[in-house]
Amino acid sequence: MLFFGGARSATAQNPVASRDTLATPLISARDGKQIAETALQQDEPVWKAQDCSHLVHQIYTEAGYKYPYASSFELYAGHGNFRRVRHAQAGDLIAWRGHVGIVVSAKEHTFYSLVRSGLQTEDYLSPYWRSRGTPRFYRYVLDSTARAANTIRVSSSASPAKPAVTTIAETEKRPTTPRSEPVADDEPLGNRAREPGEETSSTSVDIHSERNRPSTEEVLAAIATAAERATTAFRTDEPLRVAAPVIISDDVKLEKLELKRYKGWAHLKISSHVRITSDGADFKQRQEKMKWALRRSESGWSVTTPQDYKLVSRDSAVRVLAAQLAELAQSDRAAQHDEAVLGEEARIANVIAALLAK
Repeated sequence: MLFFGGARSATAQNPVASRDTLATPLISARDGKQIAETALQQDEPVWKAQDCSHLVHQIYTEAGYKYPYASSFELYAGHGNFRRVRHAQAGDLIAWRGHVGIVVSAKEHTFYSLVRSGLQTEDYLSPYWRSRGTPRFYRYVLDSTARAANTIRVSSSASPAKPAVTTIAETEKRPTTPRSEPVADDEPLGNRAREPGEETSSTSVDIHSERNRPSTEEVLAAIATAAERATTAFRTDEPLRVAAPVIISDDVKLEKLELKRYKGWAHLKISSHVRITSDGADFKQRQEKMKWALRRSESGWSVTTPQDYKLVSRDSAVRVLAAQLAELAQSDRAAQHDEAVLGEEARIANVIAALLAK
């Protein structure tokens, strides 16, 4: 038996800054160029960076700016380690729903990412990327640890050797390679066309195991991680208005682990009594059998979250919804006794009460 729980995610909604320079210290233009330089040093994506968000996470980590991994969807929505800015500079994140990269040159409007043809720079004002919608730009927020690490890294060598890699200036002069057409997705749970390196709403979570065949506990731990990430569904101005149904689990059991050569299935039994749909909250006791796809790569096994619903643990749901309720109660509209806000507060409170009553 497994009851999901975990630490609060660092993902949070961040409004667009009215100015690029705020009281919160952000990385400088010089630091941003170093991040872009690090990106350009990538020859081939390592096994942990086989999609766009893992690649970006790897580049920032190598550059000395760490943050808890987040998918492109989470980065697009807003992440606690980044501040959204109106005007991009080198090293900033550029994010669409389902894709993220690193700005190489704001002047040349180029960014670096993983696409079908591999690692390369592209023009984010090209027709294809314009068709993806307006991107959002995010800049890394410096804390004391990051500033200290960056100071040590920069000052460790008075005359650092010039790396034998392509520079930002050289990349700006190089014409960008046109994107290829999307190819069919070979994920077990869907066939939507997508670009390699691009993430879909169905994301994967690594199963941490030192063996060729992961254990039941290791698979459940990965599913718990996926459930914790899914709490982003509630981190909106209207937490109960969800795009896909959210099942809030009381208990999750892995009844059968089916593993073949490169794929497999985790057969789950999920107990719940609250779920959120487009029609609102549904309070009904259920025990459902579902299966999550597993895939094997050079790095090991990973679990793929379903596209048609999100699974969130009861403890995580209570924590996130309570925080959203408190934020809503402190809003100006609540102070003005806005009926819509008061109604939303009542609905959230009812869901929390139902979750705590079990």
